[in-house]
Amino acid sequence: MKFALLLGGFLGFVAIFATALAVGKNPSRALLEASMGSAIAGLLFRWWGMIWIRNVKQMLMEKQQAAIAAMAEAEERKKRDAKEMAS
Repeated sequence: MKFALLLGGFLGFVAIFATALAVGKNPSRALLEASMGSAIAGLLFRWWGMIWIRNVKQMLMEKQQAAIAAMAEAEERKKRDAKEMAS
């Protein structure tokens, strides 16, 4: 999460600072706006990162459950085949 927060803060600062200077604002005002943009972008990236990690964990859990179900089905099929061979 720290990485997402830092990355968002850096990107937000650079983007807003460059945009503010490009539209002709004085550097002190651009720095103030970039600081606020940095905080907001950092929090947004952190929020997005938490959602992304939660979805990755859910996907991995679903894959694990599918693998367990497939193994159980294979075991059941093996037992059924063994039973048919014995008959």
